[in-house]
Amino acid sequence: MRRQIVLTVFLLLASEACEAASRRNVLLLISDNQNWDDCGCYGNEVVQTPNIDRLAKEGVRFSHAFATTASCGPSRAVIYTGLHTHANGQYGHGHGYHTFRLMPKVRTVFQMLVDNGYRTALLGKQHTTPEEQYPFTFNPKIANRDVLGLAKAGAEFINQADDQPFFLVIAYHDPHPTSIERPGWGIRTDYESVAPVTYDPKDVIVPSYLPDQPEVREGLAGYYQQITRMDQGVGAILKSLDESGKANDTLVIFTSDHGSSEPGAMSNHYEPGVRVPFIVRNPDIEQHGFVNSGMVAFTDIVPTILDWTETDGPDYALHGRSILPILATPEPSGWDEVYLSHVFHEVTMPYPMRTIRTAQHKLIWNIDWRSEYPLPIDTLNRATWQETLRRGDRLIGPRTVKKFLLRDEIELYDLQSDADEIINLADNPAHSELRLELSRKLFAYLKKTGDPWLLRHDLPGVGEDDPSPAFGHRRALNDEDDYVSLFDGGSLDGWQLRRADRKGYAVERGTLVCPADGGGFLFTDKEYGDFSFRFEFRVAEGANNGVAIRCPLVDERPAYEGIEIQILDNVGYPRALKPTQYHGSIYDVVPAKRGALKPSGEWNEEEIVCRGTRIVVIVNEMVILDTDLDNIKDAVILAKHPGLQRKTGHIGFLGHGSRVEFRNIRIKEFDP
Repeated sequence: MRRQIVLTVFLLLASEACEAASRRNVLLLISDNQNWDDCGCYGNEVVQTPNIDRLAKEGVRFSHAFATTASCGPSRAVIYTGLHTHANGQYGHGHGYHTFRLMPKVRTVFQMLVDNGYRTALLGKQHTTPEEQYPFTFNPKIANRDVLGLAKAGAEFINQADDQPFFLVIAYHDPHPTSIERPGWGIRTDYESVAPVTYDPKDVIVPSYLPDQPEVREGLAGYYQQITRMDQGVGAILKSLDESGKANDTLVIFTSDHGSSEPGAMSNHYEPGVRVPFIVRNPDIEQHGFVNSGMVAFTDIVPTILDWTETDGPDYALHGRSILPILATPEPSGWDEVYLSHVFHEVTMPYPMRTIRTAQHKLIWNIDWRSEYPLPIDTLNRATWQETLRRGDRLIGPRTVKKFLLRDEIELYDLQSDADEIINLADNPAHSELRLELSRKLFAYLKKTGDPWLLRHDLPGVGEDDPSPAFGHRRALNDEDDYVSLFDGGSLDGWQLRRADRKGYAVERGTLVCPADGGGFLFTDKEYGDFSFRFEFRVAEGANNGVAIRCPLVDERPAYEGIEIQILDNVGYPRALKPTQYHGSIYDVVPAKRGALKPSGEWNEEEIVCRGTRIVVIVNEMVILDTDLDNIKDAVILAKHPGLQRKTGHIGFLGHGSRVEFRNIRIKEFDP
């Protein structure tokens, strides 16, 4: 009898243990419009995120996680369906007049989990349409920015009936902008027990994709404030989960729906738009607190949740895979590329993009590339953009306004050497094989996932019709107002030659030519201080020339008595080069980025902008140099280059005995 009782107790305990093990819960936390590196655990030393940082120490932090579309509603549809935007039907926002909806055949993770006996809740920002495809068993209405109210409701949900597992999503509305007015961010409504943390605009970290302007710093200070408030909510719900006794049965995921609302982030496939924080805490893994370099995307979230909860998926293939098998592997093999897909943000702004992103490279296919890129309303009204337009700035962050709005059909970037995605390598012959390889991979993936845009559009070079269209002229923004021509196409009026030991320059068929047996220093008669100097040029193979700016009339050492911007055939030049000798560099002082030049013999467009101590060089609409002379502190360099201190001077072409041709030479002066 005693043996039978012991056996019965053992079986009951075993049954309870098995039942407990099967109650595997999920807590998914989603911030709103937060860049991937704006957490302490991702390297931002200013913004305070102690609770997110704690989660990273207790879990696994992914260094390369990606939203597949940088738009709130469509991104959340990907998170909840495991299907790319082009396949789930919610091509843009679903609320208000936008009315994009999931296709009827698509099943959300909420439907699948309810069928498996789960309680479900989505607290905070929902952005879910249609309602019938999002069954919530608990759905109180809590203000999206009331982070402690969301935590309180979440705790109530977690502590409901113990015999039923739960899937809880808390979708914060922070740090989404609170206003379209300047500064646009910052806490507007106080909630009980939330202690706001303020930031001084001078202390924030201005990311490289944004201009360092007062309105940007104001916005970032408010943005940081909202991130810290959201972090308090994360801490509150994690505390409630611990107190419930269910933390050891709960998979916790923290991420953001996409990057911020600033230009270059929201609704873009550039890194600030799609690279997101992504932290996973799996209670089954003892090893934690490390960084996982595997490349994951939002299409992987549903497969992961289904794997964790042992829930059957839909009767169609999902576009991702579970990350559970690689959580404890810091450098997993086979996780070295992701695919991204964007269609709309708002109903009024179609701009379909398809992208493949590898560990080193990114290829973007802008399907509607002939149209001007449409900014989301949040970005359009942001002070960052409006002030850029008001000031008439040439640049928005590291790229030109023109290039931001008028994009190439194919963009190809080497992210190791060009993290800001400025130098488009798509037309560079040296990268033709890479472009073809990535294009083929992208095209195959789009076919596999049933992209309907392939019914009307072919990815250049690999589409079924293989049209291989050339990259021709684009319509340009009309930004030539107030430019004055410096070369009439028939004479050297307005110029004077120095260094008479050279044969000088010639005019041939409307172009200004530095012949191979000539050159010398050809200076403008007039002096200039702050200006935009534009011209077109083409170099013979191995050619070397330069543009003198703010230079005195000298017969020698213009690169030192003034400033020389290099003109050089980077590929064909016969001798070894220092970094500060490549095209676009401030000679012997500041190196320029490489890769923007077309091959020798082809025409290039260049612009040199001087405003105060800032010098910008733009080649073929790619910013290859953007520097502030005030940052040059080396006493040896300053002594060697007294011209760095000059405020005005002549502009000149500095020939070095090789053929270079110039045309469309013009200038616009700025008020000092």
